[in-house]
Amino acid sequence: MVIKNMGINRYSKPSKHLLKLKQDFFDNNDTFLSTSRKINNIYIKQPLRERCMNCDHAIDIENDKETFIKQGVTYGICQFCGHLNGFFEDSDEFCQTVYTDDDGESYGKTYNASNRQEYFNRVADIYTPKAEFLLESLSSLADFNSLNYVDFGAGSGYFVSALVEAGVNNIVGYEVSRAQADSGNIMIGKDLLKVHSIEDTISIIKSIDSDVVSMVGVLEHVQKPKEILDALRSNTNIRFLYLSVPLFSPCVFFEMVFPEVMQRQLSGGHTHLYTESSLKWLENEFDMKKVSAWWFGTDMVDLYRNITVQLKRESGTRKMVKAWERMFIPLIDSMQSKIDKEHLASEVHMLFEFKN
Repeated sequence: MVIKNMGINRYSKPSKHLLKLKQDFFDNNDTFLSTSRKINNIYIKQPLRERCMNCDHAIDIENDKETFIKQGVTYGICQFCGHLNGFFEDSDEFCQTVYTDDDGESYGKTYNASNRQEYFNRVADIYTPKAEFLLESLSSLADFNSLNYVDFGAGSGYFVSALVEAGVNNIVGYEVSRAQADSGNIMIGKDLLKVHSIEDTISIIKSIDSDVVSMVGVLEHVQKPKEILDALRSNTNIRFLYLSVPLFSPCVFFEMVFPEVMQRQLSGGHTHLYTESSLKWLENEFDMKKVSAWWFGTDMVDLYRNITVQLKRESGTRKMVKAWERMFIPLIDSMQSKIDKEHLASEVHMLFEFKN
């Protein structure tokens, strides 16, 4: 870790576990691509977005100079905070269709493990490092064992499980998908995940008695992120906020160039993306102090996946897949590290402390 701008900054992580865990994205590309396109087809039928998802500033679609079209959706950069917005609303219909219809079973298929070994392998490889980063970041400010934790948008409970394994005792997760919560509770062996309706999110946040709230890959999926953050700020019990969000990164440009490969960064449930600028706006707007940030991306893994899938599509290039693998895989981590250190990664984890 290094110190930069009065906060702890960590960069990058090894890609080997990600390549193994995401093999399904390679093998079942067309299925995932079809699902994301179905979600996009619902999204483009929603009303036009009038205000930025991050800062709530008015969007001037006609005069926005930095716009592009991807899978039929127009996107643009907010001129006020630098956030990347899709130009349709995350309406009630859209969110219910994506996240809670059939109790969230369809959406949860991407994240649910088929057995306990697979579940805890994912916890160890992906979520334990994130939990350790949170606790390490907290350790200079508080005794993390004495704190209460709530994980919002807990999904199948991977992050909750990782924190429990790391020694956290006082923790509960909240999730809108019953299918994911039920699956996670079975895997964990305890009822640590509670199901709630989307409509109850704000009231729960305002009333919870917790020192630390985590939202790992959540803020980009909620209808009104600013209202969520307003509620968090108004709850004086909450001292720390741990966020993980996807970023406007090189991944997006790869997806433009390879439209027939599964779109992971800006598609489906990701209708908007954060930038370093829009995160700084959040920090200032909600009177928070950044404690730490871990910048790491999957941009080079996604480039490798995009080219691999495309090579396999054509009979004339299929025999070159192994050569491409030998050539590129050894370069992934070093190339990704350069991107991460420029704060251009596809993901960042940040711990904030609310100021008194």
